[in-house]
Amino acid sequence: METSVEAKDLTIYYGKQVALRDITFQLGLSETLLLLGPNGAGKTTLLRTIAGFHTDYRGELRVLGKRPEEARDLVSYVPQSHSLNEKVPLTALDVVAMGAMYRRGLVHRIVPPEIKERALKMLRFVGLDGIADKLFRNLSGGQKQRVLLARALISDPKLLLLDEPLSALDPSARAEVTSVLGKIKEKRKIAMIITTHDVNPLLEIGDKVMLINKRMITFGRPDEALRDEIIKSVYGPMARAIKVEDRLYCITGDFHIHRWGREVR
Repeated sequence: METSVEAKDLTIYYGKQVALRDITFQLGLSETLLLLGPNGAGKTTLLRTIAGFHTDYRGELRVLGKRPEEARDLVSYVPQSHSLNEKVPLTALDVVAMGAMYRRGLVHRIVPPEIKERALKMLRFVGLDGIADKLFRNLSGGQKQRVLLARALISDPKLLLLDEPLSALDPSARAEVTSVLGKIKEKRKIAMIITTHDVNPLLEIGDKVMLINKRMITFGRPDEALRDEIIKSVYGPMARAIKVEDRLYCITGDFHIHRWGREVR
């Protein structure tokens, strides 16, 4: 199987401290992995290591057949919190164009016509074709997240790494962003790794689930990985997996289940 990410006996360090151990998995070229675990479990650490930003590790790790730091041009990473200075009057178009301009070493504010055209196309792809000239700082949380997805896509990556893309969004915005992620999976057919506290909105697009807590607890298809005994071992006795109308849900204590914009209690 051709892989987007392949890890074997991966252990990640911060100095002499082990941050994450015993990571072994393969992810296909167009598969989506949902990375689940409690706060401090090592989700962001693993994502940053795959992205090539953190290089203190032992074991084998290949990203699209290369060492992570050699594959950066093929990977787009969207962190949990963006680093944009919102005092600078950047438009939505400016932000999306950054994804292409930085790859070409362009740092000036004048967006070349060909990049502007691609940026507009990406905004249409994420359902925001009418906001190109609006200031990024004035957008809603869901709109900002979709603009950041468009910025990540403009460089035509083969692997998309998303750190908590649904955090701090209301149910409506979560649904909009989840819809875009489903569209990326269907239309772009690129691999994605998505970290999340609340796996439920994303299960329909997840091919694989990995549960970690300083080490890999389980990896597999959602119905294999999200079993009561596994979830309880990480989140405690109140956690559980249930099925509603043949759909799997995971209750971890961090979130209630959401279905059609309503909470199920």
